[in-house]
Amino acid sequence: MLVRSVARLLVPLLASALFLAAAAGPASAIRPDHRAVLSPVAFEVQNRPSPVLGADNRRHMVYELVAINQSPLDVDVLRIAPRAQGNRLGRPLAGAELAGRMRINSGAAGTTLGPGESAIVFVDAIYSPARKRPRTIAHAITLAWNDNGDPAAPVRKTFLGVPSKVSRVKPVVVASPLRGPGWVAANGCCTLNAHRGATLAIDGTIRVPERFAIDFVQLNSQDRLFDGALTDLSAYAYYGAPIRAAAPGRVVGVRRSLPEQVPGSLPAGATIQMAGGNYVVVKIGPGRFAFYAHLKTGSLRVRKGQKVKTGQVLGLLGNTGNTDGPHLHFHVMDSPSPLQSNGLPFVFRSFRGQGVVENVAEIQAGATANITRSRLRGRYAKMLPMENQLLRFGR
Repeated sequence: MLVRSVARLLVPLLASALFLAAAAGPASAIRPDHRAVLSPVAFEVQNRPSPVLGADNRRHMVYELVAINQSPLDVDVLRIAPRAQGNRLGRPLAGAELAGRMRINSGAAGTTLGPGESAIVFVDAIYSPARKRPRTIAHAITLAWNDNGDPAAPVRKTFLGVPSKVSRVKPVVVASPLRGPGWVAANGCCTLNAHRGATLAIDGTIRVPERFAIDFVQLNSQDRLFDGALTDLSAYAYYGAPIRAAAPGRVVGVRRSLPEQVPGSLPAGATIQMAGGNYVVVKIGPGRFAFYAHLKTGSLRVRKGQKVKTGQVLGLLGNTGNTDGPHLHFHVMDSPSPLQSNGLPFVFRSFRGQGVVENVAEIQAGATANITRSRLRGRYAKMLPMENQLLRFGR
């Protein structure tokens, strides 16, 4: 039975030897052959993780694992535990939490990969700021599959592998692109949300441009997003707010003429090229570009090639592109292309936390914000806001 099992697995694995060699990572992480496990699923770290300090006072390494079932069997991914120097990085992904972080590319639900299926696992490896920054990481992975016709006796294997170096690039420190109180960091760090799960195959290469992106909306004095009709842009008091340069640099990309959309629903017929609406891209350092999206039609105050200073107004907050309500989409990326780039970690120089909005989906329909004032409150410096944290920028 063992010979048959190994034979069924070995052919597809050997056929992908080049993939496995490319994914092997640091040579120092390779274990002795007598301890190696023949795995029906191959994993690869999509981009080297780069730690960033969150407002929860934890360091987050946000990255993706690509998983490919190279066997003709159904394989259950039971557990994925990031490790550094033998120590765990946060809680292992298992059960419902793993299912929530694992996107099977066929559209199937759960954590079982069918023959030839692939998936992306969205990892947030967390550790204390008191710990030394790891140089490399690996993963303790548990898989199960049935290869003997007896569903009650599956093969279950655990191995330590899939190593990756940790990026030495430090998070970009930027000023806020906004001013005032009541700004909600929607779709922010580090859950699997509309930004985090936006992996794009552009010209055949997987890109994750919105890995650390934030959508900023502002509550009014009644803790609501708008006062009036949901579809009326003038009902949103923050519509038209000045968008300021978060760092000095040179403008390398602009789009200025897309029309405003009607709030309340996404536009029909949207293309990926129009997703960011009217935008500004500013080169703020080598391999670092700040992206300001969904700006108001005709409001851009800069041109391509122009140098800008921190705090300089670039344009006004709008509702252009693939959007269902006024907001500023902001992130930092590694190329000037909003599509052909990967998101880089960044931190704001300073902000004040005012709590956490617990019902972001409901406030978009007109509900009053349910704010937990006791969470994520106080002054923060050189940290990344957490998802749905309520923020005050400036004095």
